[in-house]
Amino acid sequence: MKKFIALLLVLLTLVCCVSCGKKEEEEENPAAEDVVIFQNENVRKAMSYAIDRASLAKSLNDGSVAAEGIIPFKLASNPVTGQDFRDEQGAIVAYDLAKAQEAYNAACEELGKKKLSINLLYGTNEGDSVIKAAEQIAYYLEEVGFEVTLVAKQKKERLSLMDTGDYDVALTRWGPDYGDPQTYMDLYVSYNHSNNAGRYDSAEYDKLVEEAEATTDPSERWSKFLEAEKVLVQKDYGIVPVFQAGGAMIIRPTISGIQFHSAAVDNYRHIVGKDTVTLITNTDIVYLDYQYATDGTSFVAETLFTSGLTELDADGNWVLDLAESYETNADGTEYTFKIRDDANWYDSNGKVVRTVTAQDFVDAWDRIMSEELASDYSWWISDVLLAKEWTAVDEKTFKVTLEKPNGIFMACLAFPSAFPINKEFIDEQGDQYATTAETMLYCGPYILKSWTPGYSYELERNAGYYFNDQYDAAGTAKKIVFRVLEDTQTALMEYEAGNIDTVILSGEQVTANKDKEGFVNRLQGYLFYLSININHYDE
Repeated sequence: MKKFIALLLVLLTLVCCVSCGKKEEEEENPAAEDVVIFQNENVRKAMSYAIDRASLAKSLNDGSVAAEGIIPFKLASNPVTGQDFRDEQGAIVAYDLAKAQEAYNAACEELGKKKLSINLLYGTNEGDSVIKAAEQIAYYLEEVGFEVTLVAKQKKERLSLMDTGDYDVALTRWGPDYGDPQTYMDLYVSYNHSNNAGRYDSAEYDKLVEEAEATTDPSERWSKFLEAEKVLVQKDYGIVPVFQAGGAMIIRPTISGIQFHSAAVDNYRHIVGKDTVTLITNTDIVYLDYQYATDGTSFVAETLFTSGLTELDADGNWVLDLAESYETNADGTEYTFKIRDDANWYDSNGKVVRTVTAQDFVDAWDRIMSEELASDYSWWISDVLLAKEWTAVDEKTFKVTLEKPNGIFMACLAFPSAFPINKEFIDEQGDQYATTAETMLYCGPYILKSWTPGYSYELERNAGYYFNDQYDAAGTAKKIVFRVLEDTQTALMEYEAGNIDTVILSGEQVTANKDKEGFVNRLQGYLFYLSININHYDE
């Protein structure tokens, strides 16, 4: 009997140890068991119908509007009729509490669960509107029955968690890189692992996007994109659009020349009004290396200290920049650029290193496409520009051959991912390249002079830049300082004290300051949506 009792105690101990071990494992990754629920269509459907987008956007009080699909308003127009994509498609998402509840109940039954628990990831340093929106979304989901745990992370960590698939649902955003539906459609093809964080996988969606991008018929291309959006958002609930961001801010009346673009990157090159202009940003630069960057804040800074073959003007139209002239063949599949003789590389002290050459563009496009760099924007060259060959004809002549005619080619050359590099300098710097102002070279109108992560970065006019005489004549700012201020109340106090020249407003600040001189409230191209981890955890 004693032996039997001893044996029983041993067995009980082993069971307890196994149970404890399992409990510890679950606590380390609380979503490990429940992440599979997102493959259930009714779970995703319930989330989509549960969100009162109109009320949420109104509560942000910054000019935001309810999302009606994944393509934002005022992004792209039908090439034949001129009608805005969003207006033509109409709303393909809706708030319907009854349908949300019905889908939630069906999901619980199908999954054999009494309650569905999810973690909602969001960025704490991406503006007050993001925090408020995340809290509001959690409320809407809980109203249906979801048990929601908010997971607050800094933007860089949020992006890292999404990249590794270590999340359930994330409130994220996409800023359109160019004014065409493709800038959103390409995000969710099954093979785009850089941006399709939840690994949405639909053969039907892939086929529609591929057919749209393959055709040379603009009407067919447009109709395929319309159909693809419906499959992604309305049929599969692959992502959940929430709101299109507004941009409420005050710009000091003495300052002008900021060029806001609904797509691509806002242009700060032509600011006038003061020798030193101090601007507000609520997020810091992530990467100085413009071939590795993926965020709007980094891209804005990079378009100040580097240049491409073209740039965008105040109306979002392309104009030549480092390219002095260009020629194209009859069918628009070959472009030959003559690079300016006075385009140069400069070090952080403004000293000329050497001229910018055609080979610098070849090296840049080779590098961003390389497996070694593993850039998230490698597709810019192949899928956006549609470039299949690029060569240096001579020192100052750069030739590009396209897969097919591309109406957005010249405009998309103004994006940092298409800018040149100085390969020998990069090789010389090794791992230190683009980590400080001193480990960069510059070919733009400004030079980065300092970067204090989390606080500020400063740029000074490049005295040798070819356009400098015109900048002087226009009274363009000699120094641009970006202050990183996440707290909008602190930022407003700094503006009122005269320490900064722009301030981003949110919530009640908008109402209190809307009558002030310099108040601006614009609809941005940024679309906020829920990225759902459907398949990534399976890898």
